[in-house]
Amino acid sequence: MSEPLHYTGHMDTPDASVTPDAREPLSADLHRLRSLTSIKWTMHDHEVLPAWVADMDLPPAPVVIEAVERLAARGDFGYNFDAACRLPDVFADWQERRHGWRPDTERIRLFCDVMQAVQTALWLATEAGDGVVIFTPIYPPFLSSVTSIGRRIVDCPLDPVGWRLDPDSLGSAIDERTRVILLCSPHNPTGRVFTAEELETVARVAARHDLLVISDEIWGDLTHPGAPPRPFASLGADAAARTVTVSAASKAFNVAGLRCAVAHIGDERIAAGLAGLPDHLLGAVGSPGAEATLAAWTQGEPWLEQTRAHLTGQRDHLAARFAAELPEVGFVLPEATYLAWLDFRPLALGDDPARWLLEQARVALSAGPGFGPHGTGFARLNFATSREILDEIIDRIVTAIRSR
Repeated sequence: MSEPLHYTGHMDTPDASVTPDAREPLSADLHRLRSLTSIKWTMHDHEVLPAWVADMDLPPAPVVIEAVERLAARGDFGYNFDAACRLPDVFADWQERRHGWRPDTERIRLFCDVMQAVQTALWLATEAGDGVVIFTPIYPPFLSSVTSIGRRIVDCPLDPVGWRLDPDSLGSAIDERTRVILLCSPHNPTGRVFTAEELETVARVAARHDLLVISDEIWGDLTHPGAPPRPFASLGADAAARTVTVSAASKAFNVAGLRCAVAHIGDERIAAGLAGLPDHLLGAVGSPGAEATLAAWTQGEPWLEQTRAHLTGQRDHLAARFAAELPEVGFVLPEATYLAWLDFRPLALGDDPARWLLEQARVALSAGPGFGPHGTGFARLNFATSREILDEIIDRIVTAIRSR
């Protein structure tokens, strides 16, 4: 494959609301990407094109980079809590403006990442042997977060025809020692944006059984047209009072390594548990992460809208090429995320198609079995890259399969 594959300036789905001076070039050339030390680009050798871990190949928003550069230029690396102290109000403004929900700033606290907040809430809300409802297939750390602390997974599979939440399946899954519903909304890996009716079903079950809901909403800012997300805590007073909502700028603005997340602690039991922890047990967010998040949520919307348009174009291009060239592969168009959950079972590539594709096509996808037993025969493809790199990934997959 020739280098560099390069993308600059082209918008797959133009957005008239983006001002000209906001149209910073989006680039994902291989020279730059191969120079990165992130896990996505160092896990495999240089002959492999990675499309696995949920990092975008596009650079972060310029306003985010500039905020961190200014911090460094000032040498402002002392005990600096300014940006972190501003984030609760900024997060509340962001949620209200984009999602119609204004969280109580007094109930917002910062964490180093989303999974730290999820695991902390699980630890405080449950005891060994307690059940945690998970809608599978699911982001692998959800599974390990439950089992690693001796809790029990209460499996509630999504309906593979459209990946909808099945109310009957949820209701029958609850047992006497179920304590928590762990929700990923929008959902990873399927890309579903659960409807208001689906979320209200979860809320009714949670109220009936007095369950805590931990709602990971990190993908809420990366939805595609026609699928607006709804924060779970916005469903009503009871839902808000039993929910821990967790989010971050990391997925939408590609800054996961800066380690900054927020959680709205609606449930009094979790609030009391957090208050009882030793002061420094959970650490604190560093200044670069706080500054980056602050810049993203106050100045980053034009870049985000441009990026969302690009990602929707990537999604649609991937779907069109698979429909034309690999129609055997099952693919439900994701309503959110930059992840495609691909069903390779009709092609008989084995339980783990990602392993076969790594060996035969030299592309790295996320292994479906890692998302739980319902991931057997599936693989997850990250399409948050340039059109040229995405086409090369697809070309390699098609060629390897058709030449078997």
